[in-house]
This record gives sequence, structure tokens and C-alpha cells, in this order.
Amino acid sequence: MSRLDNLYKQEWYGEKARIIAQNENYTVSKYGCNGKGIITTYQVFDGIQVVFIDFETSDTFIPETPHNDIIEISWCRKGRVECEFANRTHSHLQEGDFWVEGANYIPVSYSFPFSNFEAVSLVIDKRALTEKSKRMIAAFSIDIYKTGNNLGLDKSMYICRTDKNLKHLFDEIYKAKGVESVSYFSIKTLELLYHAEQLTGDSGCEIKYFSREQIQTVKRIHEQLISDLEQKYSLEESVSKEHIGMTMFQTIFRQIYGDSPYSYLKKYKMGIAAKLLMKGNLKIGEIAISLGYNNASKFAAAFKDVYGMLPKDYRKSNDDLGSFKSISIEME
Repeated sequence: MSRLDNLYKQEWYGEKARIIAQNENYTVSKYGCNGKGIITTYQVFDGIQVVFIDFETSDTFIPETPHNDIIEISWCRKGRVECEFANRTHSHLQEGDFWVEGANYIPVSYSFPFSNFEAVSLVIDKRALTEKSKRMIAAFSIDIYKTGNNLGLDKSMYICRTDKNLKHLFDEIYKAKGVESVSYFSIKTLELLYHAEQLTGDSGCEIKYFSREQIQTVKRIHEQLISDLEQKYSLEESVSKEHIGMTMFQTIFRQIYGDSPYSYLKKYKMGIAAKLLMKGNLKIGEIAISLGYNNASKFAAAFKDVYGMLPKDYRKSNDDLGSFKSISIEME
């Protein structure tokens, strides 16, 4: 293991990470987890990194923040992320969210309710900023410390929905991964810092925090709901057994999974139905029964509500596509 590899792991990602690729522009690290955990880092200035996160895992990611003089400016491109803080409270961020964190409120762990997460982060290590970096930033009349004060990062993280300007900027940054040089990301970093400095605490969204115990309770009920889809469970009964109010349960469930329990369960079931329809092994009636629908017409209505077509039409469209693929292969 090289000295750089060891230093990199100790400061940010711990012993579960290892460098798998590196060149003059960026470093790619693989986080040791079940599934995919890829972190791509561009060192744009001394003390400032652009970090791309691409995870497909049900594991928990535990970063190792080296000290408190850190600011992270991030955007969720895809998926959802559950953040646990040092005080054992949890909050959730979803696709399209933009947030800024100071080290006192940087999560101690991240997990992914849908097992996938893509994000871009600008990580500023104020202790590592050299005089050259400070002069470069100051030349554009940008004050990193002002950003932290404006957003009250000493008291909480800042979160908002991404406006069209920020979304366009983050989209450009994301599409440039592995394509553009460090010089390109340096320019985009200054642009992002400029936008961040214009923000105020009043422009953010209310952040909802819940205790670890509340989150675990809702997840247990969620697991029961999806454990045996052929059986019908009483949500009210499951909730009452866990000694949590229905209103609180629904609020936390939406926070974690982005939907109401019933809407989520329907979409979850129809997602499985779509995969079974594409396989073509089971009759539509058999698929309906396996998902807890004794009435085929109700199953068909639910499927159409989610996918915009009846199950038989969905299967036919995929059968036609499969035939087209076979013809294409034969022609080649």
C-alpha cells in the first residue's frame, strides 16, 4: 500500500476503502461493501475536492471526517439517503435536494433506503486551504466563511430543493466526470461557491429529524409489509403493536421512502409484477395471486395506475420488443 493510499483512507473513508484507479486528474476509490461503492475525487485546489458518489448497496457508509473545519456542498442526483447524526437523530435527503453541512452537522453514517445513491459534493477542508487557494478564491470576491455564517451551519445543516440554475450547474459537473480535466472542475468549483454565497438560511427547507428508535420501528413495519406479499397484513394492527401513532408512522415512512405506505406498497408490488410479466413464465392471474390480489381486475387496475397500461399489454409490448431484438441479431 502506498503512503498516499494510506493517508487518503485514514483521512476520509477509513480502512474499508482502497484506491482502484488514479491519474493526474482524479482518484477512484472502492468502498468495501456488498454491491457497488465507488467514490471519484478531483483535487481542484489545495483543501478543496469535488467528490462523486455512486453507491448501489444496502450497507451503511461511515465516513471519517478528520476534524470540524469542514464544509460540504452536495446535490443528490439519484436515489435517497438516510443520514444519522452524532446525537442519534436521523434525516433523509431525496433526488433533487441540495444541502450544505458544517462538520458539527456532517452525518456520522449514510444508508440508502432504495439501495442506490448518486451525488456530487464539494468538500472544503478549511485547515488544508493554502494561501494560494485563498488568494484564488478571494480574487473572485468569494468568502467561504461568509457562506457558513449566512446558512447558520454552526446550528444545523442547510437543505433546499435545487433551483434550475444550481441543477444545471450540477448536471454539467456530473456529466464531466471522467471526461474533463482538473482545470474544468476548478472553474465549476468557483461558480458553485459563488452560488452558495448568495444563499441565506431563510431560503432553505425545514429539516425533519427523527430518533434512531423511531426510524428502526418504521423499518421493521416496512419489512413486515414486504416480507410476504401474498398475505394481507393490517397496517393499523402492525403499527399499534409497535406502539407508535399512525400519524407519526406515516410521517416517518414518507420521510424514509418518499411515499405513503399504501402508495409505496402498490408501486413495490407492481415493480415485481413488471419483472414477472417480462419473464413470461407465469400467467397474469398467477402473478396477481402471488402479490395478494385475489381479484384479477383489481390487479390490472393497480398495474395500469402505476405503468399506464394493462398487464397483458405490458407483456405484449415486451414480447414484441424481444422479437425485434431477435430479428436484429439474426440480421447482423
